[in-house]
Amino acid sequence: MARTVFVFLFCAVLGITAAFSAGKKQADTSADAKTITVTDLAGRDVVIKTPVKKVNINWSGSGGAFMSMSALLGKDTADYISSWDGGLQNYRFDMWEHYRAAIPALESIPIVGGVDSNNFNLETLINLKPDVVIWTLGVRDQAMEIVEPALAKAGIPIVYIDHHAETIENHSRTTRLLGKIFGKEQRAEDMIDFYIKNITLIENRLANAPEKPVVYMEVTSTGPDKYGNTYSNNYMWGAMVVKAGGTNMADGIVKNASPIEAELVIAKNPEYIIFTGSYWPNSPSSIRMGYLSNEADTQRLLRNYFNRPGWNTLDAFKNNRVFAIHHGLGREIYDVAAVAFLAKCLHPDLFADIDPMGMLQEYYRRFLPYDISGVWMTQLQ
Repeated sequence: MARTVFVFLFCAVLGITAAFSAGKKQADTSADAKTITVTDLAGRDVVIKTPVKKVNINWSGSGGAFMSMSALLGKDTADYISSWDGGLQNYRFDMWEHYRAAIPALESIPIVGGVDSNNFNLETLINLKPDVVIWTLGVRDQAMEIVEPALAKAGIPIVYIDHHAETIENHSRTTRLLGKIFGKEQRAEDMIDFYIKNITLIENRLANAPEKPVVYMEVTSTGPDKYGNTYSNNYMWGAMVVKAGGTNMADGIVKNASPIEAELVIAKNPEYIIFTGSYWPNSPSSIRMGYLSNEADTQRLLRNYFNRPGWNTLDAFKNNRVFAIHHGLGREIYDVAAVAFLAKCLHPDLFADIDPMGMLQEYYRRFLPYDISGVWMTQLQ
């Protein structure tokens, strides 16, 4: 009888101990699971569980989260991406080829497209269980009706970022937001400090600018036979022209980004023409720049644009005020180097001692897990 009671009590103690241990483990787990609340660039307060280990991103080659993630997370960047849009591969081929050589795991990231494309796969995105979806503010209108409710039902928060407005405020808020999401707040502040230090230098110099020359900008992704996009003052390269102390010829003519009529360029006769190039394999006559470029080819392709009817009569061409810059240098926190280049093109005396390419190289050296080579900024010879 005594033995039976002892066994019963022993088992009861074991049960209580096990229950206590299980409860303690559950409590510890709950204590480890933290949440943060962030305010995104759409002004929404979003609750996110941390630590964030996997995200879905869009516009990976066009001002989305990828390059900032690379600066924040270094060689581990691919480990944090559950899926993406495939934009880097499609629109920044030279950068894609170089970056995947530095981080081979980028090649294994599933492509689910973007909400603004015809290959978007929301079901696969959700099944890959990202902790957060990080998209650009430019697709919010397309995401609100169906995607946002579907993600909410799946328990996946979405935050919006913005580099396209090209403002100090949005560049800083976006970088700070991403730093908080990935637990890299100090790294984010260092990136912001780099940007503000250099953009303030540019602004201070331009306070003494005697004039704001008229500039026409065009992306060359379609080649010289078809006019490419130009930009308004509140969007991307148009905003950067204004920051660089220029007058954007297309403001009030286009909304955000679109081509304009050939006759209008001839009639306006801009003082400066600045093209953006990259490497668009499906458009071999576009201006090739970036990793897979050399100066001779870039110059040859740049000169072809002045075979357009009437373009050899433009003042910008006759006065040797034609330039080109890599299209991938806009819509990122390091685009302060692009603003410096534009400012030096338009106001060479004010910026004689400034090295825009050196500024870009410094950012790559300090923050990115990639090196940089090729032609990123040039003037028509």
